Amino acid sequence: MGEPKDYSKQIWTIPNILTILRILLIPVFLWINLGLDNPPLSAVILALSFLTDVLDGYIARKYHMISDLGKALDPVADKLNQAAILFALCFKYRFFLILLGLMVVKELFLGLQMMVLIKRSHHMDQAEWYGKVNTFFLYFTMGFHLIWPGRVPALYSWITMGITLFFMILSMVLYALRNARLIREATEKQKNA
Repeated sequence: MGEPKDYSKQIWTIPNILTILRILLIPVFLWINLGLDNPPLSAVILALSFLTDVLDGYIARKYHMISDLGKALDPVADKLNQAAILFALCFKYRFFLILLGLMVVKELFLGLQMMVLIKRSHHMDQAEWYGKVNTFFLYFTMGFHLIWPGRVPALYSWITMGITLFFMILSMVLYALRNARLIREATEKQKNA
């Protein structure tokens, strides 16, 4: 049995095509949700987007189709999707502005840290458990409010948003600490090299 094919420099892999499809679904979602005001159909688009996310990761790992472009593009697609959903929800629920604002601050700060880390170590670290928990609660809260717009009791809205806010702040702090440690280690390696 031979070595698996090296997809690291490939652009047109199945996982990358699925990721690009996920990005292309963003304007479709916004048009259906804001333009047509069709919550059930926008939930279907959201489910399709989620399915492409699961499939691209599964295919990339199972068939060794992990590429440099995919490693960079997948988290961008995730964040663009989350920002689009939060943006759409802000029109129906003003308190989603808090989550959207925090997400923008978090992603800008962590993105800058990641750029420094990649420059120093030529390495990009994977998602941690706290990032995955944050993503789960964010999608749960957004999906809950997308499917039943205007019918979610205020108490449930505040509870789900509070939990999501907590995990968003936790993941921002823990990623910032992890990235700072990795940058420090990479800097020390460069000095000692």
